This record gives sequence, C-alpha cells and structure tokens, in this order.
Amino acid sequence: MTKPHETLGLPQPVGRQIAQHTSVAWYVLIWLLIFGMTLTYVGFITTSSARGFQLRDAEQRLERLQSEARALEMEVAKVSSIGAMATRAQDLGFVVVNRVETVNAAGHSYAYAR
Repeated sequence: MTKPHETLGLPQPVGRQIAQHTSVAWYVLIWLLIFGMTLTYVGFITTSSARGFQLRDAEQRLERLQSEARALEMEVAKVSSIGAMATRAQDLGFVVVNRVETVNAAGHSYAYAR
C-alpha cells in the first residue's frame, strides 16, 4: 500500500509542506502589511496636504470678503448720514419746511407748509 503523498508524486505529506512554508508566508504577509500601511500613510498625507491648501485659500478669501464688507459698511454709513441725506434731498428738489401748521378737521390732523 502506498502513502497518499507518494501517489500524488509529492516528496512528503502536504501537512509537512505547509508547516515548512508557514514561516516564509508570515514574513511575506508582514512585509505586505508594512507596504500597505506605508501606501495608506502616504495617501493620507497627500490628502491632508491638499485640504490644507484648500483651507488656506478659503481663509484668504474670507479675509478679503471681510475687508470688503467693512469697506461697504463704511460707505453705507457715509451715504446714510444726516448731512448726506439732507444734501441729496436738496439735489432732488425738496425744500426745507420752516413753519408747519396743523388743522384738526373732524378729528384727523393735516399738515401743510407755507
């Protein structure tokens, strides 16, 4: 009677062959894990670097828009001041009312200028 590994033409049983090659398989697996982790690390660094540039650009845009908003607020304050509004009213043809008289007609008040 022949042994199973001899019938298959193998020099030793399959279980012994597996046992001999496990140390090599562990080394290969460890190196593959190290290589995979290194690639993952490089990918994370690249992604975070790109996002850092995007964040810096967004911060610069925010600062630019804030300074523009401040300038527009100052312009609004200038235009809406009392003196500017009085000048604009005179330019549009409005006149200054010196004396106002009211007439109470049937409980309602009216005003007119002379």
